[in-house]
Amino acid sequence: MFSLILLGFIVGGLVGMTGMGGGSMMTPLLITFLHYEPAVAIGSDIIYAAVTKVAGSFAHLKQKTVDLTIVRRLAYGSVPGAVAGSLLADYIREAVADADDYLKVTIGVAICLSAALLFVSMFYDVRNIKLRLHNFFRVDQHILGYTISTGVFGGFLVGLTSVGAGSVMLVLMLVVYNTSTRKLVGTDIVHATILLFTAGFVHLFAGNIDWKLVAGLLIGSIPGVLIGSRLAHKVSRTALKTVLIVVLFFLGGQLVYRFFF
Repeated sequence: MFSLILLGFIVGGLVGMTGMGGGSMMTPLLITFLHYEPAVAIGSDIIYAAVTKVAGSFAHLKQKTVDLTIVRRLAYGSVPGAVAGSLLADYIREAVADADDYLKVTIGVAICLSAALLFVSMFYDVRNIKLRLHNFFRVDQHILGYTISTGVFGGFLVGLTSVGAGSVMLVLMLVVYNTSTRKLVGTDIVHATILLFTAGFVHLFAGNIDWKLVAGLLIGSIPGVLIGSRLAHKVSRTALKTVLIVVLFFLGGQLVYRFFF
């Protein structure tokens, strides 16, 4: 239990300081260092993440930094996407030989994608590229379809791997919408709560939840997030995100490497 509490505290602290990366880090750490089965690590991480998002959702709703129209549009796609991803994860576990290996490489690819998107959003000014993409794909004219499609992709990814509710979804939303970043962060947190609880219920009925694991992570992560949030303004966010990108690439790359070699 101590190792779970410590892991929750460390990841929670990083989330509090950077605002993202919790889901992307937790699952591979549970698999690689604590040797949990991938399906159990995914399901337990989803429930843990859903509970931790609740407080953040209330805070952003109170601050009125949430666009409920975007939340609703994303949910149109992410709820069925999360159900499909969660069912596929359970099917792979039950029906496919070497299922754990396939789930591990899927998680590894998703984590590398998350790190790559975080890197792009951090180091490149994509405003001109974004404007050209908006014009080429006529995003403003088909905003509902693009939002639902984003929800489907993000929901499926989260249900299958537990990765993407924060980092991947937020970056995709930044590409589609011109709303302020602060409001998109709040919108993403509220939507992620709905998405994670949806995927979590499917994993619950599939028997992929270890409640002792969830409890240990929550005991550590709650003070970790609080302390990390207070330290955020004292530490360079650029440096923290750089470390986060390196760690995510290492964790994801390790899972992919082990599958092929």
